Amino acid sequence: MKSDIIIFILGAGIATYLTRFPLLVIARKKDIPKSLLKYMGYIAPSILTALIAPAIFINKGRLDLSFSNIYILAAIITSLVAYFSKNMLISVITGICTVGLLTILIR
Repeated sequence: MKSDIIIFILGAGIATYLTRFPLLVIARKKDIPKSLLKYMGYIAPSILTALIAPAIFINKGRLDLSFSNIYILAAIITSLVAYFSKNMLISVITGICTVGLLTILIR
């Protein structure tokens, strides 16, 4: 079982490396246009949103936009803390604590 996990992690690492390596080789020889760098800055937030949004809005396989969905309330609170504090650690801790507290209080 442990060897399967190690093989999976190594395979994921190799796949990640192989998808990035050609761009690094090309970019080393040329300057990347500023417009491309600008748009590349949006890739990470887009991927993070695509990963987090279903966890917030999908409950038991269905769209749940009610206020009884603790993940929406926690996301709102965490977003406000992130906006005002501009501190990733504080935002993460707020999100974890908010989900924990709402789970205890509401469920």
